Amino acid sequence: MDDEQLFDELLRRLNSEGDSAEYSDDRSGVLLHRFQGTDHDPPFVLHVDARTLGEHLRSMGGLRELFPDESPDISALQLFLVRVMETVDLVLSSSGASDSDRRHLVPVASGVSSRTEPPVSS
Repeated sequence: MDDEQLFDELLRRLNSEGDSAEYSDDRSGVLLHRFQGTDHDPPFVLHVDARTLGEHLRSMGGLRELFPDESPDISALQLFLVRVMETVDLVLSSSGASDSDRRHLVPVASGVSSRTEPPVSS
């Protein structure tokens, strides 16, 4: 799959089961208005576009054993979505007000990081 196809698949999966996500050029990422069955206002912002998502997924590599029936690209995407879910769950379960403001989700080598501010563009 090319980067655009992977990004389209990400959006398709983020918009399944009654959830709502859309890409926003202004916010430099995917706005998660409704995620895991819960409305979020303000939305979480997953800071990826087609290119950065593709780069991140390719860097994950070696996931065939986790999802043996899937292609390497889809295996990486599935694990990435699990990491997004885990990070959102951690933010929502935090009791501190500053933690609940960590709505900027950024791919990192270990998974997904939550931040109070968007990443600095290079």
